[in-house]
Amino acid sequence: MNKKTIYLIIVLFWVTILSNMAHPVTPELVVSLNMSGFMYGLMFAAMSVASFTMSPIWGSLSDKYRTRKLFLYLPMVGYALAQIGFGFSTKAYMIILFRVIGGGFSSSIFTNSIAYIVDETNSRNRSKAIAYYTAIRGFAVSLGYLIGGYIGAKDYHRAFIFQSIGLFIQALVIYLFLPDSDVKYHNSKDNTTPFIFQVKDNLKKYIPTALGTLLLLVLLTSFSYTAYSNGINYFLKKYLNLNPLQIGYYMALTGIVGMIANVYLTPKIANKYGEKKSLKIILLATGITLIILATIDNLLSLPSIMIFLIFIFVISMFRPLLQTMVSNLSKNEHGKIMGLQNSANSVGMVGGSLFAGALLDIYPKTPFIMAALIFILSYLIIVFSKKLKKY
Repeated sequence: MNKKTIYLIIVLFWVTILSNMAHPVTPELVVSLNMSGFMYGLMFAAMSVASFTMSPIWGSLSDKYRTRKLFLYLPMVGYALAQIGFGFSTKAYMIILFRVIGGGFSSSIFTNSIAYIVDETNSRNRSKAIAYYTAIRGFAVSLGYLIGGYIGAKDYHRAFIFQSIGLFIQALVIYLFLPDSDVKYHNSKDNTTPFIFQVKDNLKKYIPTALGTLLLLVLLTSFSYTAYSNGINYFLKKYLNLNPLQIGYYMALTGIVGMIANVYLTPKIANKYGEKKSLKIILLATGITLIILATIDNLLSLPSIMIFLIFIFVISMFRPLLQTMVSNLSKNEHGKIMGLQNSANSVGMVGGSLFAGALLDIYPKTPFIMAALIFILSYLIIVFSKKLKKY
């Protein structure tokens, strides 16, 4: 990896910590306002709808103006303001409004981060760079949970205040110190086309291709991962009565395991077997282990703990492999394609959030079983897809 990629990953490490500080205290906000599990799913769905809408726009704009940096620090300021509003909301409509604003701005940060890495890498070292990026982000997510849970243990508002101040500071750091990437873009047609027609044109262009199949896999795995991750947070609070700090400890453990997996295992597996074959193995293992965990009553037994550790290893590995496969087909439209990937990811997040939120209060384990089945379905799509045979 070159220096600019390393600088970006370091910056995104801190940004990811800050972005996830609100997650362990969000269940506290929902419960304190006497809202249901469905509301918990609805607020994430609202954020995801905004991300779906804005991701390809942010990506195309950064392509057009040949700057990722601008579309990293300016949206970060908007996201910081949205989080303050979200944390101090007292009504359902306020929560939804600030979730939409936050989703719109945060989508630019993560769309253009991946585009930046793709700009600065080639097909030979991209898999390793994205695996490291995912590993560092995964560990940062866990630290964000842990720090947010600690700061918000007595008053959840404190986590939102700390988060917003930190995001303002990181926006300034990016503006002053992060070099821009080498954006290569040769087609500005989509940048002058209204968004709704961009969506229509992109569907016609990419659905029949291998890239279309990969975007479908992004959507499906995003649905599964969101159903699991949203479900587990609410499950730990509602049914196990864990406080924000205890939820933070749980997420810290999963993040450390995930970081180890992506730093040491993902690049080696990808180099030995290729991204496609590696992804098949990981998706199948994720689905099987999650089904087993969802049907076990005693989660503290030694066999359960061993299966859980395997599950955390494999679920952390599918994203860098899938992102690498998508990026290898992005040619010189990195911002646009990463935006489409983030949009597909957002659609999955909408479905996963609403699905988990609707069932958590009625059938708490159903979201986990369904997520497992969709991981297995994703494995089968790769196995039988003719479009991916030449990948």
